[in-house]
This record gives sequence, C-alpha cells and structure tokens, in this order.
Amino acid sequence: MRCLNCMGTFCFSVLLVMCTLPPWMIAKVGLVCNVLCPSCKGSRRLRAISLAVCMSWRLLLLLTCCWVRMRVDGLREFRRTLGKSGRPCVLVANHLSFLDTILVVSFLPLSMAAKLKMLVSSHLLEVPALRTLIRTTRHIVVPFKRARDHDAFEVDKELMAARQIELEEHVRAGGIAAWFPEGRLNAGDPFQLERFRHGGFALPARVDVEIWCIAFVGNGECWPRTAAVGGKPSRLRARIFRLCESSWAAAGVQGGDPGEHDERVAAAQLADAARKGIQAAIWELAPSDRIGEAASDGDRAACDGARDAERGHDDASPSASTAALSDDSPHSVEVNVEMSPPARKHSTVLAVPMLRD
Repeated sequence: MRCLNCMGTFCFSVLLVMCTLPPWMIAKVGLVCNVLCPSCKGSRRLRAISLAVCMSWRLLLLLTCCWVRMRVDGLREFRRTLGKSGRPCVLVANHLSFLDTILVVSFLPLSMAAKLKMLVSSHLLEVPALRTLIRTTRHIVVPFKRARDHDAFEVDKELMAARQIELEEHVRAGGIAAWFPEGRLNAGDPFQLERFRHGGFALPARVDVEIWCIAFVGNGECWPRTAAVGGKPSRLRARIFRLCESSWAAAGVQGGDPGEHDERVAAAQLADAARKGIQAAIWELAPSDRIGEAASDGDRAACDGARDAERGHDDASPSASTAALSDDSPHSVEVNVEMSPPARKHSTVLAVPMLRD
C-alpha cells in the first residue's frame, strides 16, 4: 500500500505541475503586458487565465482518474442552472484538503470561470506558481496574522474588512464568490463539520444571491492536510446543490436590504442552513461505518434511510458509467433554512464529462 501511495503521489505531483504550467505561463505574459501597457484593459487577460486554470485542472482530474476516482452528484445541473435566476451567486463548501480549491474551480462552467473570486489563505502565497495565479486571477487573500499556522483564526481585522467590501462589490457587479465557512482545514472528524463562521454570510444577507453548497467526502484521504502534495489512491465523493434561489427569501428578509440587527440574524440563519444541508449530504455520501460518534441516532437513521432509497433506485437504473454518459442529471435541490437536501437520484462520474460543460 505504501508503494502505491508513493507512486500515486509522484504521478499526481508531476501531472499537477504539468497542468499548472500553461496557465502560469499565460499569467506571466499577462503581468508583462500590464507593465508594458498599463492602460490596456485586463478583462481579456483575466478571462484567458481563468479559463486556462479551469481547463488545466479539469485535465488534471481526467488524467488522474485511474487512481483518484470521483463521483459528483449535481454537476451537470450546477453548470446548467448556475446564475439562471439573474442573481449573483455564492458557493460554500466544507474544507478537508488543498484539493478542495482545485475541485471548486474545476466544477465551474467555463463561461463563468472568470467571474469567480475565492477567499484564499495567505499561506498559499508562499508557493510561487500559486502566488502568480492568485494575483492575476484576482482572488482575495485572507490576511491571517500567522500565515504559516493553518489552524490560526486571527486576522488583520481592518485589512479583512476592506477585502470583504471588495468581495461584496464583486458580487454586486454580478460576480461569483466562494469560500470555506469553517475557516480552516478540518482537523477533526472529516464527516463532522466544524462550526460555520457567521461573518462570511453577512454578504448573502446584504446582497440577494443564489447560494450553492458543495459537500466533499474523501478529499483528505487523497491529499492529507499535512502533506505537501496529494494524489494517494482514493475514492472521492461530492454533492452540489442549491441551498436557495434567493438568500433574502430564504432568510425571511422583507423589503430589501436588512438593517444591522436583521443582517446579523439573517447571516446566522443562512450559515446554519448551509451547515445543516452540507452536513446531511456528507452523512449520505460517507460510508455508513465511517460516520463519527457525533452523529445522533436520528441522523444515522435518516442517513440509513436515504442510502436504502438510493440503493433501491440504483438497482433499477443503469450502471454508473452508463448514467454518466446519458443526458440525465440530478436536479438542483431547493433547501430552505430548516431543510436538508434529500438523497440523490443520479450520479455523474466526474472523469467522463470533465472537459466539457
């Protein structure tokens, strides 16, 4: 097993470098263009770099699919309906591994890759290639005071407030915001979410947006939180679902922008709803013998029932590979502030449709 892990990690590392090199070179050319022609608009360069990153990381997942197997529920529906309500969009996900960021970027429709702004940890700037890509794609760096401590929560509050305003302005202009509400890599039970920080959800409380959630299972096995690089043979699962089409409607905000008190209440409601939805999805995706002791008997029973229903459907449906090649796709799941997403009906094998929307 150790030999297989070493071989998988080595191959993954080589392919990660090879797939990241083209967008990095495009980003470097873009930086040179900025110096030579500072008055030129950078929107085309931003689109080119963002598209290159998205396509390159999709290619990485395709090339490594022999030993990093992944199933994604809701991928086609996500790409087809993201932003169809006419509102800006917000993506939130649980945080298990550095692989999470690669997957979030890869899941996006190619037409919207340039609209994404993610909140990323400042320690990623220590990696030269990532530093160049983060700066040229204009992602927002969280200014942790102790950048080398992955578990540190303390941030420069003044600088963080300014960057939150920048992210909000981006969303108001029709962009997509993404972050990990746990605030750090999950260091405990990977099937039990840590507390979602309410502060980030002030954005969907102030701006009426679509909220989409992503539940990851197994990413930490492929790329452990303490490892320099991932790629261990593993089976990953993910589910993408729409928490709400309107954050204001989901939080019960009436008559437009909420006041300061209502904003805090709405942010707390949205954070709790997102956490409940993602947690329910994780328990449904996780192997039944791996769910931690933190899950209550009622939660376990609900997950077992969802699995039974899922197996009953799978017995009457084509194989996973056949389903991935068909036009059927899982529907987005509407979740209000008191509901969790139901069990999936179909799955999408990520490796098959990865290079196209």
